[in-house]
Amino acid sequence: MLNVRVLYFATYREQAGIGCETINIEGNNDSVTLGGLINMVCDIHPRILASPERIVGAVNEEYREHSHVLKEGDTVALIPPVSGGSQFK
Repeated sequence: MLNVRVLYFATYREQAGIGCETINIEGNNDSVTLGGLINMVCDIHPRILASPERIVGAVNEEYREHSHVLKEGDTVALIPPVSGGSQFK
C-alpha cells in the first residue's frame, strides 16, 4: 500500500470540497504514477471537471510529468493550469 498526501488548489479545492486528504493506494508501490493518482482523484471526486491530462501536479513542491513514479509519503499538489493548457506533454 502507498500513502500519498494530496493538496487541492483553486478550483480543484472548490470542486473536491476539501483542501487536502491522504489517499491509500493498493497494489505495487513501484508502479504508481502521478498520472495514475490524478485519474484516481478524478474518480473519487467526480465534481473535478478538468480532464485528468490537463491537471498539473507537483510532487514534494516540484512540478512533475504524469509519468513520474510516486513514493510512500509523497505530497502531491494538484494545480489548475495557469494559462489554460497543460504544463507537460
